[in-house]
Amino acid sequence: MSLSAPYSVPNRMSSFTSVLLLTVLSGQALAASSEASAPLLLGLFYIVLSAAVLGTVFTRLKLPGVVGQVLAGVIIGPSVLGLVGPGEFYTVLSELGAIFLLFMVGLETRLKDLLAVGKEALTVALIGIALPFGLGYVFGVFQNYETVSSLFIGTALVATSVGITAKVLQELGVLDKTYAQVILGAAVIDDILGLTILAVVGGLGESGSFSTAALLTTLALSVGFVLLVVILGLPVIRRLEPRLRQISLSRAFNFAVVVGLGLAALSIKAGLAPIIGAFLAGMLLAEVKDKVQFEDKIHALEAFLAPVFFVVVGLQLNLNLLASPTVLIGGAVLSLLAVLGKYLGGACWGRGAWAGHRREWWAWAWFRAVRWG
Repeated sequence: MSLSAPYSVPNRMSSFTSVLLLTVLSGQALAASSEASAPLLLGLFYIVLSAAVLGTVFTRLKLPGVVGQVLAGVIIGPSVLGLVGPGEFYTVLSELGAIFLLFMVGLETRLKDLLAVGKEALTVALIGIALPFGLGYVFGVFQNYETVSSLFIGTALVATSVGITAKVLQELGVLDKTYAQVILGAAVIDDILGLTILAVVGGLGESGSFSTAALLTTLALSVGFVLLVVILGLPVIRRLEPRLRQISLSRAFNFAVVVGLGLAALSIKAGLAPIIGAFLAGMLLAEVKDKVQFEDKIHALEAFLAPVFFVVVGLQLNLNLLASPTVLIGGAVLSLLAVLGKYLGGACWGRGAWAGHRREWWAWAWFRAVRWG
């Protein structure tokens, strides 16, 4: 004891000094990180506040709140007030917003209902791709663009905003309508075929030659991923249902988030947009949501993140580009052609399908038109 006592005090003092030094250093690091994150948090405050205000105003005016949220991004963005600029932090948050928006829409969509309109969705998707693509290509030809440039214009008109479509349908409470199911089904097919066309046209622009192997590979990966999720996912989810009913609400919520983010990440590997994977994840979990209560928590997360996505879309709009008459006129013509192509794509099929249901036919055709974004 007499030998160890002299050494115990210095050892304890050394330990105390180390802990104190670590505390001071961690405090300084925290302060430094807080100073660095302050502008990001302030920008997020502007985004959330503007989305809430303009989203509410547009809803009161009987207009889609999502339009107000996009306008909010334009107003607070570099083009007008300059309060917030596009950045990696906001881009990541916006991507999460789109993912959880489609995840939530998937939770409100039964897979059997979507499969029931599979034939109609495929028909609408094909028409809705062919018409805008053809109109865009013809526009490029009349403008004396090269063949590849004209093909790129046509490909751009094929693209649709699944997020905006889903949000508008969700706000109007029509996700259970037949035309809404067809639109969502067509959206998934549009994404698969649209990205396939983009890959082919992109390869044509780089190498100057058409690659059948690249086309088949891209298409096989995309379609294979969707089929794999549907065929294998449903039995797995149903088998896990008894265990999911026994776990706590927080653990069930964590499980749902893991499934949603996991399939979103895997869809990127398959060459699809992450929102398609999130949508498929939502549809799988819709099979057990009535007995496993996690939907409210997912909805709360989506309600916070989804408006960020739409505001960031507005942030990225550069109004200075519209100052050029050439860009303004060309953009207006292309927008008109895109809307016309989507509208006709929906109207051609919808008119015959809903004979005697004029109101639903007009709603169907209009939603097909506004899907382009």
